[in-house]
Amino acid sequence: MRQILLHVEPDEKIFAALDDGILNDLEIERNNNLDIVGRVYKGIVRNSVPSINGYFIDIGIGRNAFLRKRDLPADTNITEGSTVLVQVEKDSTETKSPLVTGKIGIQGKYFVMLVNSSYVGVSKKIVDTKRRSSLRSWVKSVRPDGKGIIIRTAAANVEEDVLKEEIEYLDHIFDIISKRSKVERGPVLLYRGSDLIVKGIRDYMNDDVESFFIDDEESFDRASELEKKKPNSLEDRLHYYHGPELLLEKFHVEEQIEQLFDRKVELKSGAYFVIDYTEALTVIDVNSGSFKGNGIPHSESAFLINKEAAVEIARQIKLREIGGIILVDFIDMNKKSQKDELLDTLKRAFQKDHNKAVVCGITSLGLVEITRKRTNQRLWQNYFDACPVCHGTGIVLSPESIARSIYHDLQKRKSGTGIKTGIKTGITIVCNEEVADFISIKDNITNFETLVNKPVKLEADDSLKWGVYSILSER
Repeated sequence: MRQILLHVEPDEKIFAALDDGILNDLEIERNNNLDIVGRVYKGIVRNSVPSINGYFIDIGIGRNAFLRKRDLPADTNITEGSTVLVQVEKDSTETKSPLVTGKIGIQGKYFVMLVNSSYVGVSKKIVDTKRRSSLRSWVKSVRPDGKGIIIRTAAANVEEDVLKEEIEYLDHIFDIISKRSKVERGPVLLYRGSDLIVKGIRDYMNDDVESFFIDDEESFDRASELEKKKPNSLEDRLHYYHGPELLLEKFHVEEQIEQLFDRKVELKSGAYFVIDYTEALTVIDVNSGSFKGNGIPHSESAFLINKEAAVEIARQIKLREIGGIILVDFIDMNKKSQKDELLDTLKRAFQKDHNKAVVCGITSLGLVEITRKRTNQRLWQNYFDACPVCHGTGIVLSPESIARSIYHDLQKRKSGTGIKTGIKTGITIVCNEEVADFISIKDNITNFETLVNKPVKLEADDSLKWGVYSILSER
């Protein structure tokens, strides 16, 4: 049983899809953040960088985007100061600019239309060879001149008049973009793409959906109008929700979202896995935990845990918007047949992912390598900023290390002109309470007083950031 929800607030929309109460799809749209993937801009070339074979493009968001030379249409030449039509392919990260392409594609439910192209492709998920061939031939006969088309999986069993209607609509969108680009001065946004209401109706509203609840009347009315225009409309499954409980609370979505920020993911069997992020890649480590095999041989129990973990790992990667290189350290297995089945389980689990994910295989070190197309920022970046104390590392200096830093600072001052020995006036050290407690230990405070040959007074101030301290001389 599939239910989809759209929770609307003045500055935020949360879209969730649940299967038997389990969260399997999640998208968040906020007014104050730049979810810019798919947007089309008229940008200005600010810098040409031959050493990395690309250009930095000002698209008007405060941070220049990067355009690789190979992502320009054939026979396109641009120079510094010229304008160029680009589409955002990947959002920015903490250290990298947004990635844009000059090969623009507009996505519909059944097709992706490409400008300045003659390419016609078919989704690999359409496995019927006859249907693949007939779709490709038909699309070639009706596609607009100068437009390429990628046929999406959803088009597999749709009538031609419906498909043609979408092709005409996507071509119309391109005409609007083209006309605006001729009159607008760059940098400027030309095409925003689909919002969560459109995506919900376009990509999720099908026969598998039992109900679609929306808790905002205006958004519900808009969704109803969109659904009415579809052939085989499912408008009766759309519901305006105005119950006493908040929509996300009623369906236990909020608590499931909170769990997505946990480093440790528990499995029903008692096993678990841990997810760690780095700038370059994501690492996942599977452990047996409290799993009880009840006499099952180790090789078999490892296999069972790994298969259970594989399905949940695919789900977590999708919900957390993890992209790029992903390495999974499963529990060791010796049988090749088990390894092959594990990889097949992973591949099947990723078939439900809207982003392209590839299970590359097992490395020489026994790690499973996965790549997933990185588009949006990771989920946690919608909710958290890097800690101003640890700067996102997750670690801070221990009280002992900070005390040692204070001691070394006193040594430097003593060797200079900051502290005169032999004068019994004393000094005050202002620091965090935990640091003060450590220094106040008898042997530690004695070492400090011996060093400066003066009484040392400690003053705890928890308003100070961790690791910050002051040394004051008493006169």
